[in-house]
Amino acid sequence: MRPGRVVLPAVALTLAAALAGAAPRRAAAAKPVSQGPRADLFGGYSYTHAGEASLHGWGLSGSFPFRGSLSFVADLSGHYGSFAGADLGQLAFMAGARWTWRSGRLSPFAEGLLGGARTSTSVDVAGASVSDADTDWGLAFGGGADYRLGDRWAARGLVHLRLLRGEGALDTDPRIAVGVVYRLGR
Repeated sequence: MRPGRVVLPAVALTLAAALAGAAPRRAAAAKPVSQGPRADLFGGYSYTHAGEASLHGWGLSGSFPFRGSLSFVADLSGHYGSFAGADLGQLAFMAGARWTWRSGRLSPFAEGLLGGARTSTSVDVAGASVSDADTDWGLAFGGGADYRLGDRWAARGLVHLRLLRGEGALDTDPRIAVGVVYRLGR
């Protein structure tokens, strides 16, 4: 077979496709992998050890990418329980920055947060309820990892050490949270 017999039909097909508005078929290109983090929302179970009390509750957070692997983070958590006959509640709001690394399905991260925690205590004494509340300011640092379950969903585990200063003392409260992440955007 002469080369002209193969080349001429190929050129004719390419021209016909171009005139019809269709591009010639090519091998599918690989999708580019996003290098930076995406905005996300997290919700799940949270545990903290505040003073000598073990408190269980919930955690919510959101992050928004800032530059490269750096994101702004806002974290809200509520913990509840009882200790020595008193009912305890702690509501904390902290904000800061998160640095994320990507490694396949696993995305470890480290973060530092500033904010405060509002702690309330209530106890029943002789049929009357006595309560007190105060706000402690401080910071939290720690990290965790996201395990990608799909394009938008991931499972997250995180650990924080919260350093709260109030009433002349420094409390170190460890916090552990597990839950799901929903990624926004593309």
